[in-house]
Amino acid sequence: MHYHSRVRKTTANGLRIAISLGLAALFLWLFFRNVNLGELARTLSAAHRGWLGLALGITLFNFPFRSWRWTRLLHHVQHVPQMEAFSATCIGFAASVLLPARAGEIVRPAVLSRRTGLPFAPALASIAVERLIDLVAVVLFFVVYAVGGWAPANLSAEAHDRLELLRRSAFLVGAATLLVFAGLGLLAARPHLADRVLGPLERRLPARIASRAVSLVRSFLGGLASIRTGADVAVMSVSTIVMWLLNVLQFYAVARAFEVVLPFQAFFFVLTWAILGLAVPTPGGVGGYHAAVAYSLTGFYGVAAAPAAATALATHAIAFVPVTLAGVAFLAGSGLTLRRLAADGPSAEPGVGGSSLSP
Repeated sequence: MHYHSRVRKTTANGLRIAISLGLAALFLWLFFRNVNLGELARTLSAAHRGWLGLALGITLFNFPFRSWRWTRLLHHVQHVPQMEAFSATCIGFAASVLLPARAGEIVRPAVLSRRTGLPFAPALASIAVERLIDLVAVVLFFVVYAVGGWAPANLSAEAHDRLELLRRSAFLVGAATLLVFAGLGLLAARPHLADRVLGPLERRLPARIASRAVSLVRSFLGGLASIRTGADVAVMSVSTIVMWLLNVLQFYAVARAFEVVLPFQAFFFVLTWAILGLAVPTPGGVGGYHAAVAYSLTGFYGVAAAPAAATALATHAIAFVPVTLAGVAFLAGSGLTLRRLAADGPSAEPGVGGSSLSP
């Protein structure tokens, strides 16, 4: 029985890897198919280094800042040293680039748990909460773009219709996101109400699905409950807006490096497409990210194919290469391995399966 279970798990992992790599290849083909490679090379070589330097500086600031924000999500559970949170963040993002299936979402809390003694469950729940907060911020930026009137000039009728559809979608998604966030916040603040909601759900679903789903929701609510005070809300809100505004500035700077001159607010729109591209389950968002960013520039703002492709390539490289290199370096000094961390995340608490995480 154990042998067959291992075979099924290996087969499923192999299938996920194949799908992930296949999607990356498909979207890279879509990205490059209308780009003149010679023109792209000339555009990249002519980049303004000062703007690229600004974009790189934002990355070097944002990842320590992101890890500090993570410690704020965890400070009611346990004090986490900033350096440990930063190294775990880098290793987690490196895992997302080097491994399929969003492995970094498991690796990051697993590393922090192993290195600090923090229980794995709240560490993992904090990642889910962090992702929800980031989603709210990105949706908010898109809504601001939608109501701000920063539409591209000289849009074709087809592109105008697409943009209007996206604008209407922004309001619907924004309202739905805020409602879900408010509902989850209410359940987190009132555990007895959560029991009344989750109890019937647990009884009606099949036992295996119910136990996992309810456990996941309860873990998430526990993470959300870490934002307990007005000060917590203020710190998380301000830090999140600052972090994502810096991400928008990074897009703006890279675009300027390739002489793509658009209003700053236009990159709220580009950022939304970048997040949609990263949602495609490829290693590090390769392919999906590039195709989405390039399309947002060429399909709506009429940017030429070469500078749009250069912007997509450079923003991805600047955002992911430094943190991946840092993650690999931290991993090399930690005595851990990515694959074992991804596989054994839930047992990554100190004293549980310790030797299995060693090389």
